[in-house]
Amino acid sequence: MSDTHGSVTKSQIYEQRCAEFRSLNGFFWQIPLIVMTLNGGLWFAVASLDVTPVAKSAILCFAGIANLAMIVALVRLRGIMETLLAQIRIAEETPSGRWGWVVLTVFCGLFGIAALGAFAAAGQPEVFFGAKTPSAAAPVAWFCPAPPSTAATTRAVASPGGAP
Repeated sequence: MSDTHGSVTKSQIYEQRCAEFRSLNGFFWQIPLIVMTLNGGLWFAVASLDVTPVAKSAILCFAGIANLAMIVALVRLRGIMETLLAQIRIAEETPSGRWGWVVLTVFCGLFGIAALGAFAAAGQPEVFFGAKTPSAAAPVAWFCPAPPSTAATTRAVASPGGAP
C-alpha cells in the first residue's frame, strides 16, 4: 500500500489500527456510564417530580427505548472493534481470544433488564411511584423557587446584619 508521500509500512498500519482500537475501546466503556446516568436521572425525575401518570409513562418509555438503542449501539461498536482486533492479531500472528464478547453480553443483559423495568413501570407508574395528583403550580415550583416572604425581606433590610 502507498500514499502520495511514499509507501506506508506495515508497522505504521499496525500502529494506526492499535490507536483506533484504543479510541473505540474508550467509547465502549464510556457508553454504559452515560446510559446509567441517563437512567438514574430519568427514574429520579419520575419519582420526584409532581407530574401526571401519562408524563411518568412517557419518561419511562423514553428510558426503555434509550436502553434498547444503546444495546444496538454497543453491538455495532463491538463489531467494528472485532474487525480491527482481528487485523491486529493477524499482524501480531496471535490467535483470537475466546472471551471477547463477555463484557458486551453482560452490558446488553443489564440494559435489557433496565429496559424491561422501565417498560413495566411505564405500564402502571402509580403502582411503582404512588398515585400523586399534580398540583397546578408544580411545574413552576421546581423550576422557579418561590420568592422569600415580604416580612422576612423587610426584617433583613430594616436591621443591619439581618438580626431581628
